[in-house]
Amino acid sequence: MKNDNRKKDSPTESRADDEAPVTGEAEGEEAAPAPEASGELEELKTRLAYLAAEFDNYRKRAAREKESLVAFGNEKLLRAILPFLDNLERAMAQAAASGSIDGLQAGVRLTYDQALSDLKKFGLEQLSAEGEAFDPARHEAIAQTACEGKEEGTVLSEARKGYLLNGRLLRPAQVIVAQAPPAAGRGNGRDPDSPDTDN
Repeated sequence: MKNDNRKKDSPTESRADDEAPVTGEAEGEEAAPAPEASGELEELKTRLAYLAAEFDNYRKRAAREKESLVAFGNEKLLRAILPFLDNLERAMAQAAASGSIDGLQAGVRLTYDQALSDLKKFGLEQLSAEGEAFDPARHEAIAQTACEGKEEGTVLSEARKGYLLNGRLLRPAQVIVAQAPPAAGRGNGRDPDSPDTDN
């Protein structure tokens, strides 16, 4: 009888009794997706495929527009320049017919004025540098000349005009700048290039 009591009190038997049996029903519910979730998943997949196709079409359209812009971006500017070419041709034809340079000169001047006027519509602005103080951000000095009566650093003349495009520097003006005239005595009478011998 003692052996029978021991069997009842053994730990393995008491554990087996305490544990609840696992049913296959609970596991099956977790593994199979609900019909509502699968419907949402399909809808999301369809939306994703639609968005991917839409993005691909946008990318192709943007590439075509970029190619078109590169090929025909200057169309407005070139259409604005064509009348200048026409006027120059007329001026040359008139000068050849009359044998006078005055007609050619007047035609070229009118064409030049018209060109500047029309290019202003595209944001082009001429820089006037003559008589102003030299500005390295807007001017490119190509020479310096000693000039009495002019302050050092003043622009004496322009070799090439400078231009702004919508307020930003497109091309600096090439200028000749006034330099201070050399001093006759330099105060101490020494040659500035000679080595210093004072100790």
